[in-house]
Amino acid sequence: MGKKITLSLSAILILFTVVYVVTVSGWKNPELPKAEKGILDVSHLTFEDNQLITLDGEWEFYPGVLIEPRPLAFGEYQEEKKFIKVPDKWDEYIEKNKPYGTYRLIIKTPFAGNFGIKVNMIGFSSKMFVNGNEIGHSGNASENEEEYIFGNARYNAFVNSDENQLELVIHVSSHQVTTGGILRPIKFGPVENILANRDLFKVLDAIVFSGYLIFGLIYLVTYLQQRKNLYELYFSIFCFIQGFYTAAINERLLMLIFPEIGERMLLQWQLMTIHLSVLFFLLFVYSFFTQYANKKIIMALCLMLLVPAIFLGPFRPIKLSDFFPLIFLQVLVVALIGIAYCYILFVLIKAYRNKMEGSLYIINVVVSYACYGILLGVNLLFEVEFGGAPLFIFLFMVIGLSSLMSYRSQQAFRKVDELTKELLHFDSLKDDFLVKTSHELRTPLHVILNLSKSILEGFLGPLKKEQQENLLLIHNVGRRLATLVENLLDAGNIKRGEIHNEPAPTSLQVVGDIIAEMSYLLPDRKSVKLINHTDPSLPLMYVDENRLKQILFNLIHNSIKYTKQGVITVTAEVQNNYMQISVEDTGIGIDEENLTRIFSSFYQVKNHHDRNQNGLGLGLSIAKELVELSGGSISVTSTKGEGSCFTFTIPLVEDGQKINEKTEKTVVLHQTAPIEQLPVQYHFPQSVEGEKDYTILIVDDEPPNLKILMEMIVSLGYTVIAVDNGESALEVIQQQEIDLVILDLMMPNLSGFDVCQQLRKEFDLFDLPVIILTAAGQITDLIHSLQIGANDFLQKPIILDELKARVEFLLSMKKSAKEALVNELTMYYSQIKPHFLYNTLNTIIGLTFTDTKQTREALVHLATYFRAKLDFTSYRSLVRLEDEIELVQSYLEIEKIRFDERLQVEYDIDDTADAIIPLMTIQPLVENAVQHGIAMKGNGGTVKLSINKVDNQVKIVVEDNGVGISKQKQLELMQGRNSRVGFTNPFKKLKLIKRSSFTLESEEGVGTKITILLPGVKK
Repeated sequence: MGKKITLSLSAILILFTVVYVVTVSGWKNPELPKAEKGILDVSHLTFEDNQLITLDGEWEFYPGVLIEPRPLAFGEYQEEKKFIKVPDKWDEYIEKNKPYGTYRLIIKTPFAGNFGIKVNMIGFSSKMFVNGNEIGHSGNASENEEEYIFGNARYNAFVNSDENQLELVIHVSSHQVTTGGILRPIKFGPVENILANRDLFKVLDAIVFSGYLIFGLIYLVTYLQQRKNLYELYFSIFCFIQGFYTAAINERLLMLIFPEIGERMLLQWQLMTIHLSVLFFLLFVYSFFTQYANKKIIMALCLMLLVPAIFLGPFRPIKLSDFFPLIFLQVLVVALIGIAYCYILFVLIKAYRNKMEGSLYIINVVVSYACYGILLGVNLLFEVEFGGAPLFIFLFMVIGLSSLMSYRSQQAFRKVDELTKELLHFDSLKDDFLVKTSHELRTPLHVILNLSKSILEGFLGPLKKEQQENLLLIHNVGRRLATLVENLLDAGNIKRGEIHNEPAPTSLQVVGDIIAEMSYLLPDRKSVKLINHTDPSLPLMYVDENRLKQILFNLIHNSIKYTKQGVITVTAEVQNNYMQISVEDTGIGIDEENLTRIFSSFYQVKNHHDRNQNGLGLGLSIAKELVELSGGSISVTSTKGEGSCFTFTIPLVEDGQKINEKTEKTVVLHQTAPIEQLPVQYHFPQSVEGEKDYTILIVDDEPPNLKILMEMIVSLGYTVIAVDNGESALEVIQQQEIDLVILDLMMPNLSGFDVCQQLRKEFDLFDLPVIILTAAGQITDLIHSLQIGANDFLQKPIILDELKARVEFLLSMKKSAKEALVNELTMYYSQIKPHFLYNTLNTIIGLTFTDTKQTREALVHLATYFRAKLDFTSYRSLVRLEDEIELVQSYLEIEKIRFDERLQVEYDIDDTADAIIPLMTIQPLVENAVQHGIAMKGNGGTVKLSINKVDNQVKIVVEDNGVGISKQKQLELMQGRNSRVGFTNPFKKLKLIKRSSFTLESEEGVGTKITILLPGVKK
């Protein structure tokens, strides 16, 4: 049905447009007379039914002269007289240097009396005379351009004639625009008919203007209420501008309100508003039909429309007609608007073809838009006057667009309504699920709590200390879970209105009891204090004692959770028959935007300092419901960073209420006595020795989690060290040799991310494997953990078998990497050719004939050297620094025997310096210093060996004052392009050692200095 109505309206609009165009432009009433040779005879007309005629036909025209209408004046210009068709342009009659002329028409009327003349458009200034008297003008028509004033406004003129003939003379000039003349029909008739026609068109303009104004206000208010849909704002501005344009044309309602505007200024406003109207309509189309419009095309068109709106409007910075011909500007403006209208039509048709939601409304918009374009085109090309029809068609299009937007809003509302019903249904299912699940969990939890408590109290005999700690941990974690279950049950019962409540006179002593019971929840009694400032002697309250305890428990527990250091104070005072109790803390405070939401179920304020928050966000919502159930109210005030204050009221006992009086609101079998939580204290770091050779560091800020994880690692046979924060973890790694780190992701101050990043600056993936633990298990955490250098990822709760597999895999990977390093170092070690042995043996043979004592010393040093070489068979490629020093000293003692006084050796060795170094690293460098530095120098020289501690590193310097090394050869040595194995092998071996460095300094004729930095051994 709706489709048929829409198609019918569109068909009617099309038919109306076609008939209107044909009727106005082509079909003329043959009964109406036409002017011939400058004379129009209407003496036979009666002018009934408000009839008006148009003064069309042949007029006398005197180009290039403005003739004053006095007797016999026109006889003097018979040679200049032409006959011109009216309405039409005068282009073919006017010379460019004389853009003015005089029109003259003799009208024979049916009677003497009052007549009126309605002028539509004369380009571009005119002055009208009847029977020699001036009766109206627009602008100032003058032969002199300095005196010329632009004006093409519509106006009505009236004349009283005692004769049956009128002489109509019109002066027209157009100095700034060559195209001019009488361009629209001039209407003529009795005064009352002219006035009736004027009033009718004023009413029509007022109706159209009001329509645009109403639409603009409606959609402006709609946008300001939601500030969501930009197309509503664009449409509102478009309607306002279009309404302004309507008031500036036709009967020019704007001139009635602001007569001081003037014709030229009014035209500039018209030019500006027509461009702005199209511009905002383009923006509306883009915003409403985004998926069918091209943003670049829209922005380009808007920019092109904005430029003429600025430079042709009333605020134009420059006058474009001084730089461009007016005909060029006219064509440009028409072309821009035409392109914009064509693209808008293209987008509308595309939206309809793609079956956009509300396509039936789009049909009306497209049809009315096309019809409006047809009327504008005919008006522009054929100078046909259509009256108010184009504006009414455009208003019809605006109504269609408004209906389309309204339809879309209704559809959105319908979808929201359907989703709301679905959400309510799922919310109900969620509540049922939580209640049923809580009931199912409740029984086994109480069994666990009661059994663990009875065992702790010794009913089954004494327990070992470790057994007590483990059982205590089970009990406390179970109690924590039981609290969550109770909260879930309370939340469900409160929502259904099935909460057990028995109000009775209650003393403020309850507050002191609750505070004493909750002291165990304080994380650190030295940093957080819980203070009771209530007076038990204050009047009694009328409240269920258990519900009051529950309210206080939730509020105080919330303050403890968000107060790391400071004071939590509970105060009470009487206010207007109510007891006002306040729980104030000096914690982190609450943002103002969250103050109205914290009492909602399952809502928790995000704490960026503690991403691993506990709880379900039910405590405050339950407290609020219980306070209101008890007849009071609750409120909160807070300052970010300074603390919060929760205040609730409870009614006092009124006169006549007895101590034993009880009132039940609703009876439900749900009330459990609070289970005592036993205090337990943890101290970290802790360590346990294992039988295996590997040491594992575990880091978690939750002591119960840390305790469980620690026992898992111990059960696997590894040595474990446990710390509860990231700073302590970094300290332990700097002080001890750690093989694997298991790191919790979310910790205060220094998170797991931060710790892992710090470790990767010093250790690579094989040196120190890292396993990240997380409770959330989000894929983003996994990706980020691997990106910052974690080896693996485990989600809590941890399964022992999975933990064992991950740990064994990473430790075996580390072992394989270490073995690969040793094998590579061994390869370099095996490449060293101790050619000096041949020289040493020759020296010893010579010494046997001359000095037996030196022979024995040489053999001892040679045996030390061979012992180091024989270590190759055991693949001990990494040795302690002291072993390498012993080898170097033996070598130098042998060389001192060979070189005698030509070789001097100096030592500067710190005995406390210790490091792990590849075997045969320093000795080849010392040998190079002797063989290629000192031996090449005629008078010999000195070799210096210094070893010292620098922070956490060991600094080794081998220096000689030999012949030195050239710059070119230094470059070759450092780049590995030199075949000197005694230098390149140590260099390559040191590159395999993490956090080590190797530098070479040398100057020819001065000597050489080699500096090595190695990581020190952690004690």
